[in-house]
Amino acid sequence: MKSKHLFKKKYGQNFLNNMNLLKIILKEANLKNKNVVEIGAGKGIFTRLIAKEAKKVLTYEIDTSLKIFLEFNNYNNIHIIYDDVLKRNLEKDFYYFFAEEDLNIIGNLPYHIFSSLIFKILFLEKVKTFTFLIQKELGLRILSQEKKGKFSSFLSIFLQSLTKITKIRNVKNTMFFPKPKVDGIVLKFEKLLLKDEEKEFIKKEFYVFLKASFKQKRKQMINNLSCFFSLSKSQIFLFFKKYQIPFNIRAEQISILKFKEISALFFNFFNKQIILKQGLDK
Repeated sequence: MKSKHLFKKKYGQNFLNNMNLLKIILKEANLKNKNVVEIGAGKGIFTRLIAKEAKKVLTYEIDTSLKIFLEFNNYNNIHIIYDDVLKRNLEKDFYYFFAEEDLNIIGNLPYHIFSSLIFKILFLEKVKTFTFLIQKELGLRILSQEKKGKFSSFLSIFLQSLTKITKIRNVKNTMFFPKPKVDGIVLKFEKLLLKDEEKEFIKKEFYVFLKASFKQKRKQMINNLSCFFSLSKSQIFLFFKKYQIPFNIRAEQISILKFKEISALFFNFFNKQIILKQGLDK
């Protein structure tokens, strides 16, 4: 019987229905006997596969017209929330359904929600891994490495400073319905074991410094930092000169370790409270 579901472009609905591929993704995500949060239940095909392996499953679905496909009477470990996951208090949801237990997140994500979702879950202690099917172009930017020439974005450095990222596989656009214009890629993110003070540093100072440095990727860092923090170029020049940082360097040319070092020096050189507040307010 063919589905009469009308796919909604505003929700980025491109369903992956290939059972073999879904099983491969599930195996690589390593969710057996674990608590799982699924982003986007769709027609529930992947949800049911997950539930057979997982301890408990909490799944979010924004499109209430899919309710007809999402009857889970034969499963006692699935709970579904019909809402926009970006509008939810996830910390509250996760505590309600999983109490103090750890959890893992998985989903086939529309391009437009990836960054917003990442920043909602990155610093939630309960979340240990997240495995996402995303647009291939976005995934390759996230995977970019210094040894291959340059980091391509603020997001790639920020995510690599907090997680170990593993490419599971590419997914051709012909595997989706409706067929999107671009291919996909499945990435698994595993939280790194970091000390609390380092996580706090990355969450605030490092985040702000990265954001400022990549404000306009084609520009030299001196210009970006001066503009972002309302500092004069002469002030930034003095900082670069003191710590022997090349004046013409761009953000994409700097390694993660060097970025952490420079950002710590930057906030010690200038008034940390004022500079940090300027960055967090933007």
